[in-house]
Amino acid sequence: MTNRASLQDIADQLGITKMTVSRYFRSPEKVAPATREKIAQAVKHSGYIHNRAPALMSRALSRTIGVVIPSLSNQVFSALVDGIETITNADSFDILLAHSGYDPKVEERKIEMLLSYQVDGLILCETEHTDR
Repeated sequence: MTNRASLQDIADQLGITKMTVSRYFRSPEKVAPATREKIAQAVKHSGYIHNRAPALMSRALSRTIGVVIPSLSNQVFSALVDGIETITNADSFDILLAHSGYDPKVEERKIEMLLSYQVDGLILCETEHTDR
């Protein structure tokens, strides 16, 4: 397995600072349009995957919503997740999906897991929940 490209690799390739590449991901409007385009091409060519962990650790928005559904086979929940993604994608949010199997204790564990990822919100689809 080859090493994944890093911010520094992209910066070195383009002859710019690592901070500029980082700024491209955090606040692209603060990077000159020509530089943004060069970075976008380098990212695409290198297969770079942006690491969101540092932003999470700084308590910034994760731009992620947790969704707990009770069933993967019920088409109602499939349509619901599709609708949620339509709305969240429009605002550049991602979703983390968890399945509870209609079990309140499993749902509780899934909620705890999603909260550990510092999601910005939770959508719960069950009508009853544990007291916790």
